[in-house]
Amino acid sequence: MILDTFVSLIYNAALLLSLSIVYDIIAAQESKVSRLTQVYTGLIVGVIALAIMINPWIMQPGIVFDTRTILYSLGAMFFGPIAAIVSSLFGIAYRIWMGGAGVYSGVATIISAVVWGLIWRRIHKYRTHPYSFGEFYQLGILNHISMILLMFLMPRELQWDVINTISLPVLIIYPLATVILGQIIVRRFERMQEKKALKRSEKKYRLLAETTKDMILLHDCEGNMLYANKMALHFWGLAALEERDININQFVLAEYMPELKRHVQQLLDGSSSLQVYQVQVLDGKGRHRIVEICSTLLEDEEEGYNILSAARDITDRKFTEEQKENYFKRLEILRDLDAVVLETLSFKKTCDAVAEKLQGLIPFSVLMVNEIQGEQIKILALNKPEQRHRYLNTRDGIPYSHEFVEDLRHKRNIVVSDTADYALGKGMSVQAALIKEGMRSFMYNAMIVQDEMVGFLWFCSDQKEAFGLEQIEIGQEVANQLAIILHHLDLIDKIKDHAQRMETQVEERTQQLQQANQELESFAYSVAHDLRAPLQIISGYSDILETDFAAELRVEAREILETIRTTALRMDKIIRELYKLFGLNQQEIKKEQLHMQKIIEAQLQMVPDDFEVMMDPILDCQGDATLIEQVWQNLLENAVKFTIPAPQHKIHIGCERSADQVIYSIQDSGVGFDPEQAESIFAPFKRLHYKDEFTGSGIGLALIKRIIQHHGGRVWAESEPNQGSTFYFSMPIEPASEQEANSDDQ
Repeated sequence: MILDTFVSLIYNAALLLSLSIVYDIIAAQESKVSRLTQVYTGLIVGVIALAIMINPWIMQPGIVFDTRTILYSLGAMFFGPIAAIVSSLFGIAYRIWMGGAGVYSGVATIISAVVWGLIWRRIHKYRTHPYSFGEFYQLGILNHISMILLMFLMPRELQWDVINTISLPVLIIYPLATVILGQIIVRRFERMQEKKALKRSEKKYRLLAETTKDMILLHDCEGNMLYANKMALHFWGLAALEERDININQFVLAEYMPELKRHVQQLLDGSSSLQVYQVQVLDGKGRHRIVEICSTLLEDEEEGYNILSAARDITDRKFTEEQKENYFKRLEILRDLDAVVLETLSFKKTCDAVAEKLQGLIPFSVLMVNEIQGEQIKILALNKPEQRHRYLNTRDGIPYSHEFVEDLRHKRNIVVSDTADYALGKGMSVQAALIKEGMRSFMYNAMIVQDEMVGFLWFCSDQKEAFGLEQIEIGQEVANQLAIILHHLDLIDKIKDHAQRMETQVEERTQQLQQANQELESFAYSVAHDLRAPLQIISGYSDILETDFAAELRVEAREILETIRTTALRMDKIIRELYKLFGLNQQEIKKEQLHMQKIIEAQLQMVPDDFEVMMDPILDCQGDATLIEQVWQNLLENAVKFTIPAPQHKIHIGCERSADQVIYSIQDSGVGFDPEQAESIFAPFKRLHYKDEFTGSGIGLALIKRIIQHHGGRVWAESEPNQGSTFYFSMPIEPASEQEANSDDQ
C-alpha cells in the first residue's frame, strides 16, 4: 500500500515538474511585471494545477492526493498574491466539484499552501542572501505538516487511516519536490534577469555607439569593416555597410599604411592590449583629415580575431594646437623684442634670435631688417644661407627706389606672390639679383613710427605664394615692434648724449663752485682774522679813555664810551665765531671714541641751579671731542637763554639708535618759535627774536650745523610758539660690539 502511494506521488511530482517546464517556456515570453502579468501567470499556474489534480493518487473514493500544495506554495512565493488567488480559485473550484469525504481537507490544504507561500515571500524580502536549498525545504516541511494536520477535517473514522498512509510519503517526497521545483523557478528567474540585463546593456552600448561623436568601427585584421556607427558612416559618406564590402584601408593614405599595419600586428602579437596612434585619411568628400585611433583586440571563438576601434577626427584640434603654438611663438618674439626696450640689449643679436623663431612661422629663405638712412638702406640684421647672396651684408649701404618706399609707407605691407610676373622699378638692383638667384616671392613690412617710415622687414622665399594672410600679420607685428625699438634706441642715444653733456657741465659748475667757495672761505677767514686787530685797538683806546681821562668825561661821554666798548666786544665775539665757522672747512676732524654722557655732564655745569634737567641713558659715538663739546655748549646755552623768560625751567636730553646712527636731542620748555622757520634757523646771523630780547651772535646754530655735517650727520629742530623747542642731531655710531660693551658699562 505504502509502496503504491510512493509510486503514485512520485509520478504526480514528475508531472508537476514536467508541467513546470511547460510553464517555464510560457512565462519566458512575458518580461514586464504588472497586475495583468500576475493575472496571466495565475491562469497558467491554475491550468497546471488542474492538470495535476486530474491525475491524482486516489486512496479511496473522495480522498485523493496530488502535488498541488507544492505548486500553490511556490506560485504564491514567486508570483505574488494576485497570481496565487487566481490559481487557487481553479483548484478550489475543481476540488469542490470532485466532492467526497476529503473535500474540506482538500480545499483547506490549497488555502494553507497559498498562505505559507505568501508568508515565505514576505520573509524572503528581509533576507540578503539568494534563495537557498534550506529555505525551500523549510517551506516544504511546514506546508506539508499543515497538510497532514488538515486531514483531521475528514470524518473521524477515516482520519488516522489516511494520516498513517500518506504521512511518510508526503514528508519525504513533497519537501524534496518543493526544493527541486523552487530551484528550477529560481534558475529561470536568474536567467530571465541576466537576459534582461544583457538586453539593457546591449541597448545602452548600442545607443552609446550611435550617439557618440567618435567613430566606432569593428573590422577584421585585414581591414574589412563588420560594424560602423552613424558617425563613421557619415564621415565616409556611406549609407550602410550592407551596400558593398568596405575595407578601412581604402580610406588611409598610402604613406600611413605601414604604421597602421604595424599597430595591428602589435595587437595580434600581444605586445600591447591597446594601441593609440594617428593617421591621415580621406573623408567622404575626398579631403585629407587627421584621425586619432584607439584600437583593441577582440577574440571570438567562431569569428576569430577582430579589432574594435574608436576613431576621432582631430584635424581642427591639430590646427588649433598649431595656431596656439604659433601664437605663443609670436608672443615670445614680441617679448624678446620688448627685452631690447627694457634691457637695452644688442639690436642685431635680438633680431638674429627673432629671425630663428620667425623661421617656424614664416617660410622665408632670406630675412633682412632694413633701416632707411638718407639715400641708402642699411641692413641692421640679416638671416640668409651661408655662402649665398654675398652682396647682402650689414656693412654697406644699398640704394633704394623712393617710389617703392613711398608706396610701402602708404600700404604698410607689399607681397609679391610670384617674382616671375613682377615688374622691377628703378633702383631695385638687389631685388633683381635675388630673383636671378632663385627667389620666387617677396614680402615687405613697413616699420613706421609717428607716421614716419624708419625702415622695413624684407622676407624672401624660393617658393611661389609663400606668404599668406597669417604671415603678413605676423610680419607686420614684428615690424611695428622693431620700429618702436629703433625709435626707443634712438631716444636712448640722444638721452645718453644729453646726459653726458649735462654731466660735463655739472662737473665744470661743481669745480667752479668749489673754487668760489674756497675763495669765499679764505676771504672770510682772512677778514675775520684781520678785523680783530682794529677791534683790539678800539677796545684798548676805550680802556685808556676810561682809565686816564675818567675825571674829565661827562656822564654822557662815559655812557658813549661804554657803548663803544660793548659793541667792540660783541663784534669781537662775532668775528671769533666766524673764525670758527669758516675755519671748520680747513680744520681736520680727529675722530675718536666719545663717551657722550661725560661730555654732556661736563657742559651741564653752566646750567643754572633753578633748572630741572632730565637725561636718558646716552649712547656713545665717534667724533671730534673738541667740536662735539662745542655743539653741546651751544645747544645748552641756547636752551637756557630761551627758557629763562618762561614760567617753567626744564631741559630734557634724549638719545635713541637708528640704523647706523645715534640721534641725540635736547628739549626745553622755553618760548619756542614758528615751525615754518625750522629750516632757516640754522642760517648764519638768522635771528627769530629781536637782539634786545635775547643776546647772541646769531652764529651758534650755524656753527652746530657745520660741525655735525662735517661728521656725516644732520641737524633739525621742532617747535611751537610758547611750547618749547627740541633740537636733534645725528652722529655715526661705533661698531656694534664696542657699542654693546659700552651700553653694558652704563
